[in-house]
Amino acid sequence: MKKFLLFLLLLPALLPAQTPVASDKALNIFTLGDSNGTFPQSWPKQLELALPRAQVFNLSKSGRTIGFVNNGDSTLNSLLVIDENLRKAAEFTKDRPFDFVVLELGTNDAKAVFADRQKEVPANLETLIKKIKTCPYPAIRQSRIIISPPPYGTKAEALPKYQGGNERVRTMSTAFQKVAKRTHSLFVNGYQTPGLDINTMTADGLHLDATASRLLVAPVLAIMGR
Repeated sequence: MKKFLLFLLLLPALLPAQTPVASDKALNIFTLGDSNGTFPQSWPKQLELALPRAQVFNLSKSGRTIGFVNNGDSTLNSLLVIDENLRKAAEFTKDRPFDFVVLELGTNDAKAVFADRQKEVPANLETLIKKIKTCPYPAIRQSRIIISPPPYGTKAEALPKYQGGNERVRTMSTAFQKVAKRTHSLFVNGYQTPGLDINTMTADGLHLDATASRLLVAPVLAIMGR
């Protein structure tokens, strides 16, 4: 009997981590990310699943950077298209303010081709946030959450275009936290996401599966649930 009671006491610690309890808050959320925000199992989709009464307007795009022209495509540079994206978000939400604007960018800024420009990345992020904060749409000037990029896996780093990327995103996580403080934004350290194993929860070392996406947004949901 004593052993059975001990088992019951230990049972919560033995169970795997669960997705945060769904909230009944009718939040209005604007998400801006890269390819990890575009898949059916993406982190914006995980927000929708956990917050069934929330409205999530997602403008993530594969290949998007914070402030670099990636693959020769200027539309992937967030700074160059932020005015257009803010206009789309304003048209979508109309007079209803967004409760949160969630940014999850930086993975593509860490590509090897941008290795010598890493000092620009935090400054570009700060500029992006300031553009959001001072945009002409009052409904968008709300709480901002910055998620620093998750790690690079070994499969990704084995490719020349991603070589050294993990160290670059690790450095970003520290720099982004400082940017969050300066811009009065909220910070989530995606690089140190509890329970996330980038080598087993991705097929290619970059793109998160459903489990990893849920883990990435767990701290975001905790913030939104306060």
